[in-house]
Amino acid sequence: MTIEALEVLLKDTIPKGEYIYDTYEDETYIYAFTKLEKLRGIDFDDRYGKVGGPGSIRVNKKNKEFKRGSNRDIPSHFFEKDYVEPTIDSIAKGIVKRQYVNFNDTYNFCKIKFKEKDDSKFNFDKVLEDLKRETTDTITLQFKDYEIRD
Repeated sequence: MTIEALEVLLKDTIPKGEYIYDTYEDETYIYAFTKLEKLRGIDFDDRYGKVGGPGSIRVNKKNKEFKRGSNRDIPSHFFEKDYVEPTIDSIAKGIVKRQYVNFNDTYNFCKIKFKEKDDSKFNFDKVLEDLKRETTDTITLQFKDYEIRD
């Protein structure tokens, strides 16, 4: 099914001013991702992470039934094919391009730096879980090592 055909099928589900920008497909479902038209062509930035709606739309290919769900409903192997391991250089380029340090920049940077020293000490997920972090929270990091901070 083409994106155009999906947009026709989902016309009452996709809010006005949004479009389908990506899809993943398996034997049973098509997962459609939407975002605001005004964000067309903008690279990933966590400030825009929720503007396209609460999650993907899962369409059953046989009976054409669909429901808006969470991105956690999507099999992880779909995301793995597009994943590129971040580097310090790629993180820095993204920050300069956006003029904004996002959560993933911080997470990936800390992960890389701790792997260089002692991977067993780093568990950012555990830290955030302990803090009961919400997506709207601001996180402040302090580094004892000025070289890493800079």
